[in-house]
Formats: sequence, C-alpha cells, structure tokens
Amino acid sequence: METRGMLEYVDAEGQPLNALAPRERILKTASDLFYRFSIHSVGIDRIIAESGVAKMTFYKHFPSKANLIATSLRYKSDIWFQMLATSTERTGLSPLERVLAIFDALDEPLRAPSFRGCPFVKGLAEFGPEANSPDVQATIAEYFKRLHDFVASFIEPLGLKKPEKAVIQVLSLIQGAIVMAQSTRDPGIVEANRDAARLLLEDGLAS
Repeated sequence: METRGMLEYVDAEGQPLNALAPRERILKTASDLFYRFSIHSVGIDRIIAESGVAKMTFYKHFPSKANLIATSLRYKSDIWFQMLATSTERTGLSPLERVLAIFDALDEPLRAPSFRGCPFVKGLAEFGPEANSPDVQATIAEYFKRLHDFVASFIEPLGLKKPEKAVIQVLSLIQGAIVMAQSTRDPGIVEANRDAARLLLEDGLAS
C-alpha cells in the first residue's frame, strides 16, 4: 500500500475510490481534502463532486458537515492508533523500548511526501474555544486524551518517581517531532527526539 501522510484516511484494503461504498467514498474524499487543504476551506459541494455521489446520498450518511468532520477525525485517530499498536506490541521489547517504539512508528509517515502535519493540531486552530462545533471539538479533545493515556500506559511499567511528568515530556517530544518534521523536512527529526526521550527516561530510571 502507498505510504500516506500521518493520520490520512486509508481504507482497509487500499481500494481505489470508485471501488468503495458511497459512505466510505465520501469519508476518503473528505479526509484527503481536509488534510491537503483545510477543513474550513473545503465545502460540501466539492466533497460531493469529487466523491461522485449524489447530494441526497451524502446527506443520508452525513446530516451535516460537522458530522462528517467529526467522523473523519475519528477514522484518522483509529488508523493512527492501529499504527502505534503495531509498532509498540512487537515481541521482545523491554518496557523502555515500547515507549521508544512510538517514535519508530512516526518515522516513515513523517518522511512521506504527502505529510502535511497533524490534522488534530490543525483542528485546534480551526475549532478553538470560540467555535460552535461541540462534536468536532469533543473529537479533537478525545484524540489528545487518548494519546495521553496511550503514552501513560507505557510509562507506568517503568516505575518512575514522577510518571506524569515523563508522560508530558514524551508527549511534547512526539508533538515536537511532528511540527519540526513539517516545518524543516529534516529526516533526522524523529531519531533526535527518540534519543531525547531515551535519555530523559533512562535518567528517570537511574534516579
């Protein structure tokens, strides 16, 4: 399967757009457009036209654009965590290596030509506290909580004196790697942040 930008919607079998059912076709089209451009700049009419469905079919599956946005973001979240699970659940990893495996999962997606940053970070800018889109805002918030809990589940077995501090530090390195990879396209960003995570965790284990 072609490597896609991080969190970009990919159907399970990598099928072409015209082979998908209408609902999945709409989701794939919307996800690609939202990620390539921005959520607010992509209208429903464009999504309908590029997905090749009738307007009635669109509204049958998605009663509003906000509903489509939230659903698309949930798909992205599920795919992202599936990728993380594949990396962190490899056999033979020590507890420390399982944390570092999060960065291993980042490396290839962040190098992909289609990588344009994290859509959830972009979502924070487009759907801030003043936005009247509770479902979208809740979906974005749930992603960051899910990422926090995911990292925390691997920090806990290390037995650090200040585990929550370590969680915040690792999360900052993850998000920092994503932003730096987008802004600089430096292929060594993920490795550098992985090394930083290893050093701070080893320091915590030694103290």
